[in-house]
Amino acid sequence: KGKAPYEIVLRTFGEEAILQESLDDLGQKAYEQALKESEIDPIAPGALIDMKNDPITFVYNVPLRPEIDLGEYRSVRLGFTEPEITDQALEDTLERLRETQMILEPVERPAQLSDVVTVDVSGVAKPIAIEGEVVADSQPEASTEAQPESAEEKTDSESEEKTDDEFLMDDKGVDVLLDAKLNWPVPGFAEKLVGITIDEERHVEIPFPADYENESLRGQIGHFDLKCTAIKSRTLPDWDDDLAKSLGDYESLADMRTKVRQALVDVANKRQLDEYSKSVIDIMVAGSKVKFPPVLLSNEVHDMMRDLDMRLREQRMTLDDYMRMTDTTHDKMHEELEPRARERLRRSLVLSQIIEAEKIEVTDEAINDRIEVMLISLGESPDKKIKELIKSDNMRRSVRYDLLTEKAVQRAVAIAKGEAASAPETGH
Repeated sequence: KGKAPYEIVLRTFGEEAILQESLDDLGQKAYEQALKESEIDPIAPGALIDMKNDPITFVYNVPLRPEIDLGEYRSVRLGFTEPEITDQALEDTLERLRETQMILEPVERPAQLSDVVTVDVSGVAKPIAIEGEVVADSQPEASTEAQPESAEEKTDSESEEKTDDEFLMDDKGVDVLLDAKLNWPVPGFAEKLVGITIDEERHVEIPFPADYENESLRGQIGHFDLKCTAIKSRTLPDWDDDLAKSLGDYESLADMRTKVRQALVDVANKRQLDEYSKSVIDIMVAGSKVKFPPVLLSNEVHDMMRDLDMRLREQRMTLDDYMRMTDTTHDKMHEELEPRARERLRRSLVLSQIIEAEKIEVTDEAINDRIEVMLISLGESPDKKIKELIKSDNMRRSVRYDLLTEKAVQRAVAIAKGEAASAPETGH
């Protein structure tokens, strides 16, 4: 099997194509040689941006590795306040646990506060009529000379009027706890049901407050038509050791109080530490000088778009569906995500540099333990492909990076608290 004669190749592909392929091959070899001679370590492939003929010269744009100067990161100090769990917070939590064991009993009397009332309810929100505004119910009668509305015109007018109402609900068998502290579906709704009897129908109107969480309902009035179908009284069990044992792994009421308080402390500590860690890293990032090639920022944006696409697919949507709904494009989304991507990238690069500066390492055993936890979370019969993915080399690298990052954050927190050991010596 010999090589095809040059004349045949020339006729088949054309002189320009052959010349271009030769130049590409020559340019790649020249690029690799230039990198070697200049001892440049690019973070991504270079891009040919210009070529000159006499002499033949190739000009490449080479993305260099990021440059990170952590500055005086070891001088960062930030006070940390241990969270406190008040006795009231403990009592509120215990009361919520006790309410899970309450006894509901049907009653025939009018509803009272603390009862549970079952209702069929429909509701709409209507704008508040402004004084002097002409509304449908207050229009003067038409003169005898005016032509009466046709049935079709009246129907259209009525439907047009109804479009001003915002639908709230239309549900059967809704249980409502008559507690003045509850704000569902609008503050004051529970009090409106006090005194209602079984089979009684009521129409209630309640204004939505000016600071209501749903801004579109602020300044409107909720109109609710409801029918009571049942009333139940609530009886809470008395606190004793038996009740405590029924609520969890507790040996006694005293043991329950101790363990619940500790659980509240643990949750508060984690929340406080998460916020503290973020503040510490923010300070260290702000005190660092970070330079990186545009390709890294572009990659970060694409990662964010990919993550969004994955979350949307869990909701049976695609990124294209989302862009149509939000009237945006890939380019617009890229531009909108870029500031957040830049901050994420700076944060990631600073943490990577802290890992290097602090000589942080993770063991294979730690990686194996984390992967084992992931496998256990899949249940007794995990999908074979998912199991293989978790055990793959790519997953090990990802787990290793996660563990290193976690340890870097822990080290940064120790530094900010003034609890870190001396900085490791820099090798020469």
